[in-house]
Amino acid sequence: MNTDYNIARFERELGKVQRPGMDKLLEYIRKSDFYTAPASTKYHLAAPGGLLQHSLNVLDALRGLLTRDETGENWLYTVGGTTVATIPEDSVTVMALLHDICKTHFYGTSTRNQKNDATGKWEKVPFYTVDDKMPLGHGPKSAMIVKQYTTLTTAEMYAIWHHMGMTGDYENDNAVGKSIEMFPAVLALHTADMMASRFMEGEKENKPPFDGHPPEASSGAASAGEWADSPATPTGEPEFQEAPPLSEGA
Repeated sequence: MNTDYNIARFERELGKVQRPGMDKLLEYIRKSDFYTAPASTKYHLAAPGGLLQHSLNVLDALRGLLTRDETGENWLYTVGGTTVATIPEDSVTVMALLHDICKTHFYGTSTRNQKNDATGKWEKVPFYTVDDKMPLGHGPKSAMIVKQYTTLTTAEMYAIWHHMGMTGDYENDNAVGKSIEMFPAVLALHTADMMASRFMEGEKENKPPFDGHPPEASSGAASAGEWADSPATPTGEPEFQEAPPLSEGA
């Protein structure tokens, strides 16, 4: 992937959201490992820059799932020919790009022995681990981090909070189901997240045909760029910073 391209596009998209505190949120993102962290330890985009790429992929998947209204300022979530939700442009951007901000200060690295099939020798190879420096959950933590710096609409908060969808836990699944009925954007974001991780992304990079720079969207927003495989640091290992404390009242 092209890290510089992805960072530029991420900041260009987020920069369109004009809310108090967005500059502080972007400062947090820049100082964190958001641009260098993987999207997972091994399942999808488990590589430096994977979290950034995944966030852009979800934005593209969500926009592809929706339809622009006549004004071009909102997106329509349509089911069976009927619009069940009208979602503002800002909300689409915020939900998609920030749904996994909880994964900042979340990963670590270690090494394990692996046999080199070419040489027959055992070698130490790096792999990602979970080292959660802010153990506050997943979707809820993303919402809390964003609200440290700026505002979320109620629909955005519900969508980010429940973007993992149903898990088999009775209490969680009841809450998710009710939230979807109240705010269909919850299901839209969850669906886009699954589309990105299952259709668009491989273990280390985007799958074809999602591994290039698609044409610019008619709205003027670019689609996700190609996966960046350049190392995050001169040593080739991602760099992780200490997580900042949450402020009182988060």
